[in-house]
Amino acid sequence: MNAGSPDGVNPHYLDHVVATSQTHEVEVTEDIVAGNGIKLLAKGARVDADVRDRLLAHKLRKPLEGCVQVVGGVIPARFEPIAEGLLDKHPLLRALCASQRARPVSASLAGLALSLPIQSLLTVYAQHQEDRLSHTVGVAMLTLSLARRLLPGEIERHRVLATAGLVHDVGELYIDPAYLRKGTRLDADQWRHIVTHPLVGHRVLRDMVGAGQAVADAVMLHHERLDSFGYPRGVGGDAFTLDGQILAAAEWLMALAESGSSPLMRAGMAARLVPGEFSPAVLEAVSAAAREVLDVPIELASATPLEEAVPRIVRLAATLRRFHDLRGWIDERTAEAPAGLRTVLETGLQRMLRIQASFSSTGLDAHSPELLLAELAVLRDPHVYMEIMTMIGELEWRMRELEREQRLRAGLLATHEYAVIADLIDRLKGARAELSTGTA
Repeated sequence: MNAGSPDGVNPHYLDHVVATSQTHEVEVTEDIVAGNGIKLLAKGARVDADVRDRLLAHKLRKPLEGCVQVVGGVIPARFEPIAEGLLDKHPLLRALCASQRARPVSASLAGLALSLPIQSLLTVYAQHQEDRLSHTVGVAMLTLSLARRLLPGEIERHRVLATAGLVHDVGELYIDPAYLRKGTRLDADQWRHIVTHPLVGHRVLRDMVGAGQAVADAVMLHHERLDSFGYPRGVGGDAFTLDGQILAAAEWLMALAESGSSPLMRAGMAARLVPGEFSPAVLEAVSAAAREVLDVPIELASATPLEEAVPRIVRLAATLRRFHDLRGWIDERTAEAPAGLRTVLETGLQRMLRIQASFSSTGLDAHSPELLLAELAVLRDPHVYMEIMTMIGELEWRMRELEREQRLRAGLLATHEYAVIADLIDRLKGARAELSTGTA
């Protein structure tokens, strides 16, 4: 059963609607009719646990999302106090959303004219996980602010992008909730469910009143990157439109703000260590705002002890040495690979080369970690401490991201081709003794 398709009801989405019906009335806005012409529910009926199985048993003529309304649900007026609270909490949002000329972003969001289907979808979304409405309002604030900086005067486009920010993650409603629980560790097969949520969101929104193609297209791109290393489709270049970049950058920045650990420093660090994910214009808009505000001051007593960095630096350096030793092996496999496998190998190689160059640019590979620690400890500068730890954390994250993405991409290939990528990952992680150009 395809999520959001006109011929079936996604059970996870329906379960969220039923859960919402425990706190709000969920009302049918037009007759719900099965594909064979049977009227399942009449206009004005209630959607609750009693009708769940009946709806799941039939294909529908129209998507359920367009036939139901949550009474007393999320309305735009609710966004303003949430937005004001986020501005008070996050310096990053205050910096990016500040404007002397435009209407405050909080008021602009409160003034959006959202359709009833969009309001109802947002209400169901807000119910399914704690703080999700706060997250999506934050993304919409950042999306609108970046749109104002990069697309001055294009008011209708601003409205479309703000709406896309509000609904960017509604595809999560169609995924098994077990995969979305905080703290859940997912393998590549399980993660494959997560990466579909932009596709599902696009499918749901493209024909929805109040959303449409422009909103859906931006939502489709909110996890993509300019260097083709995003998901779900790995698009890049001109295919990663400016609207998509604005929404993707906003989602990335909100995740940094929610991390609670020097988000401005992390944003700048990520842009320096792995360039090419967003266009210079997008990064300059972020940097210009960041220059206007400093992160929360760091006390030396609260800074992460540099002793914790030593084993992490050693692990990174060892992986990158193995990568250096494996270049001949990788080049041989790439030269003899069919087109699909060659693309996966070449994409991973380019990302590894960027990580390697970033690590070398820090100077961490030119020191004994213990000697570096001794030199930095003399400075007793908490900002230096935080920058080192932030740098290491960002590089570690990029290594984990690379492994996950390569396994996902290779999972679409033939079994023997996937085995080449799995073997390469094992070698990079030191799980195999062969580090030369020997055969697999």
